[in-house]
Amino acid sequence: MVFTLNGTAASVELEGRTIGDILAELDERAEAMGSIIVEVAINGAPLSPDELAEASNGDASGEGTVGLVAEPAADLKARGLETLLELVGAAAEAAGSGDADAVLAASDAWAAYRRSFGGLFSAEEASFVDAFGERLSGGRPEADLAQLAESLSAFFGERLAELRDPAAAMEAAARVFDAIKDDLSEVPVRLQTGKDAAAMRTMVVAVELINKTVRIMPEFIRTASGLPLEVDGVAMPEFYGQLNEVLRELAQAFESKDGVLIGDIAEYEIRPRLDSFYSAVRAAAGAP
Repeated sequence: MVFTLNGTAASVELEGRTIGDILAELDERAEAMGSIIVEVAINGAPLSPDELAEASNGDASGEGTVGLVAEPAADLKARGLETLLELVGAAAEAAGSGDADAVLAASDAWAAYRRSFGGLFSAEEASFVDAFGERLSGGRPEADLAQLAESLSAFFGERLAELRDPAAAMEAAARVFDAIKDDLSEVPVRLQTGKDAAAMRTMVVAVELINKTVRIMPEFIRTASGLPLEVDGVAMPEFYGQLNEVLRELAQAFESKDGVLIGDIAEYEIRPRLDSFYSAVRAAAGAP
């Protein structure tokens, strides 16, 4: 069989393998490129999930064609978030109307959305989606649901903006860093002089900033032009991994309540790494 991905013939070994084996391999390739396979067709006919499961057992070296269509995961999630924000607004409006049938319909639509798009969300995002669904199905008071809908819209609205324009989102993150970088150097002293609250406020912002930077980076790398390949001599993918490692180390320091380590991470890990990264990105973009 001839296998294609977005119209391009895929180079794969067919002998002794099933169609399912090849699909799994091509799925991994698509994922490595930041894409998700959204359609599989045999001899031009798109397959339903049940048909796909049955066809997967077929001999890959037989006659015919298998065409796969993949889309960037970011584009799929952006469309999913647009739908989510529409559903949030409709659910809040239904709850405010006092119409029980409208609320029930909104609850059913939310549950169907969760089943269809649940795989696109991180654990944190899914927890917000589930909490809203539980309150909607539980008939919570209008004000309670309206407040949660507002929070949900702000939270997912920010995520959607990151996907639509990762460069602008990264620049916004850089401005936040500019505002806290001196405070990061002061965290050790503040922890040692009883100013724990001020130090912890800085660290909370820093953690959110790292999370945002790590979250944006894959799509930023995919779409940015003139992106630096290295930061302080470290390849961008490796730098990305190092940021994740800093987050894990910081989480362990918080868990063990190790104030000395928290201060050291703030001053010697977070500040210099983010300073180098944002400086490199701004220099590549020609920004001041």
